[in-house]
Amino acid sequence: MEYTGWVDSLPISGEAALCVEEDGLALITLFDAHHIPYADVNAFEIRDYAVHISTEAGAFTIARLGNACEPFYDELYAAYNKKVRKALFVGKTPLLKAKGEYRYAENGITAKGSAPIEVYGDCILILPPNTEARRVPMCFVTAVEKGDFALTLRLDPGESYTFSKLGYDSAPFEDVLTKRLQALRKKALENVKALDPALGTAQASAIAKLMPEGLAARTGELAAIAPSFVRALEEKVKESRSAESYAVLKTICAKEQICVGIRKGFEKWADAKADIPGEEGVFDEPEDATAANGEEKTMVWMIAPGENGGVAAVEFAVAEDESAATFVYRFQGGFEAFVRTFNRAIEAIAFKREVIRLSDAELQKPEYAEYAMAIRRNASLGFIRRCFAGRVIHYSPERWKQGLLEYMGQKRSDS
Repeated sequence: MEYTGWVDSLPISGEAALCVEEDGLALITLFDAHHIPYADVNAFEIRDYAVHISTEAGAFTIARLGNACEPFYDELYAAYNKKVRKALFVGKTPLLKAKGEYRYAENGITAKGSAPIEVYGDCILILPPNTEARRVPMCFVTAVEKGDFALTLRLDPGESYTFSKLGYDSAPFEDVLTKRLQALRKKALENVKALDPALGTAQASAIAKLMPEGLAARTGELAAIAPSFVRALEEKVKESRSAESYAVLKTICAKEQICVGIRKGFEKWADAKADIPGEEGVFDEPEDATAANGEEKTMVWMIAPGENGGVAAVEFAVAEDESAATFVYRFQGGFEAFVRTFNRAIEAIAFKREVIRLSDAELQKPEYAEYAMAIRRNASLGFIRRCFAGRVIHYSPERWKQGLLEYMGQKRSDS
């Protein structure tokens, strides 16, 4: 639907046609036009019978909308949220839609407000009309606390998300959350036992806590629970493109320090039509998640610390016939904290590593707008990007090894 209003801003002013588009808002006057990408929007609201939009380029006030003020705002909000869902890699039909108040604390950031709240199979989505939108991953939830008409989820130390004033949706919200947490826990146990059927329930439970959604865990910790599970992991490594890489990484640090993860059916996320009515284009099921023989693809990935600290090598591999590269990161603080943050970041972007290596300049391109939006709404992802030091491509085994050793602060081999 096209609206007409009076625009007041530095880039464009005057009576304008307003077109809510998939990627942004188009403003068209008699002699000028301007496009506001959703990726540039910081916040928007209705105030004094006008829609006020704060962007990276400045403020826009759209007035004289008459009775169309609220419909225009609602359509803008819906289109904006659709883009935010894509940016946060959230798709498919929500299990529950509600509206209520949120409050969260994460990485020294606190925020609160009122917004639509959606529950999905693996996360909760908070959708305010600003950059405070958040995807809360259920696999990292460590505690659920009930309060007076409120529910608080705790994740890492100091990180919490509280939902309140959900009205009639309070009980359904708690019910669906409980069922999804139980389902994810069951799935994690099944995945662990599938890799090592000999595990006892207690062993499988302990390992599943360390490796939710196939995230990387230190082999030393895993071996302390069940040495047989580490042997099964290493067998998967041997079957992957990472076999030689693993052998080299063990020369850089003790094997017990290397973190290994395994993920099934993961790879490309298709920008395809989902089954949300009217929500075409959100991320749906993975498209190349199966191999030629019909089995789920398995990705093995590893994180290894450098000998002197402050550096880590990360490698992902699917199969022998697929290209591979080792990502290298330099960071302040301990290796365990880096791994924890990396796990959070990579889970949030559905293992789409391209988001990490793109330069800030590349992120300004329209085709990467969703990545830019994701980074603004995920502190862990922003941190990992700042730590990214470079890639070592597998052109040849020796060339790759020499390049990796240089990054990791090791001397070149004599061979």
